[in-house]
Amino acid sequence: MVKMDLELITTLFRTSIRMATPILLASLGGALTYHAGIINVAMEGLMLISAFFSVVFSYLTGSALYGILAGMLASIVISLLYSVFVSFLKANNFAIGFALNILVSSLTLFLMRVMFQGKNAFNSPDIASIVELKLKSGNYFLDNYVFNFSILTYLSILIAFLLACIIYRTSFGLRLRVCGEMPEALKAAGIKVGFVQLWSSILCGALCGLAGAQLSLYNVRMFSRDMTGGRGFVALAAILISGGKPKRILLISLLFGVFDALSVKLQSEKIAPQFALMLPYIMSVVVLLLFHLKTRKRLKNA
Repeated sequence: MVKMDLELITTLFRTSIRMATPILLASLGGALTYHAGIINVAMEGLMLISAFFSVVFSYLTGSALYGILAGMLASIVISLLYSVFVSFLKANNFAIGFALNILVSSLTLFLMRVMFQGKNAFNSPDIASIVELKLKSGNYFLDNYVFNFSILTYLSILIAFLLACIIYRTSFGLRLRVCGEMPEALKAAGIKVGFVQLWSSILCGALCGLAGAQLSLYNVRMFSRDMTGGRGFVALAAILISGGKPKRILLISLLFGVFDALSVKLQSEKIAPQFALMLPYIMSVVVLLLFHLKTRKRLKNA
């Protein structure tokens, strides 16, 4: 009985980490644009376009690395398009973000049906997956709770701490925060707000590209229609709850990963699968509501 409980905990932990990694990477990317004054609602589309091109190039080249690079490039292109409209043409970021999400959803479906004979999903053993950090220490805890995860999982944790230093301890981070908080001061210093936002969008595109690659080349090793399933909006919730702080984003992403893992587990139980799939998003709404109520209370007491 104890052994079964341990195996269940281990499975839930490993699934939680796997599910949390794309959300963490996308959230860290969105945190950069958040500090630059843009609430990025296009992350869903950025992850989806990356997932598609990651699978396509991984399949065509037989290399996960080329797939990741292709996914990142595609995501950066869409992110730059978003930035041009929002930062330079001063369009509404919510309207453009949702428009790009719809565009990417339709574009990936069209390309997949053209390239793979009308299919809504594509899966092949020729798709090269992202490698794990394969280590066998002989210690159960290390082998199951520390080692043998995707390379991008370790990279995402490293990026979280690296971004915390960049945002709060470098001149670029200072410009980024001033861009979002006091853009007039940035203009007075002779620095163009649009270009700071442009750079934040490029970095956001790169990280969302990694998120899409993790999702399609490691979590499931396939591409299916709208496979991101709202993870871009979960990432946005993580950003808003954390205030764009990378270390808090890391913890909140892990929390969402746990709920995602529980939804997977519940699907194998005698529970309606629709309810199980709803669980991560229900928790996102609940957490956002609690955060909103806490913020209102703090503002009233100020």
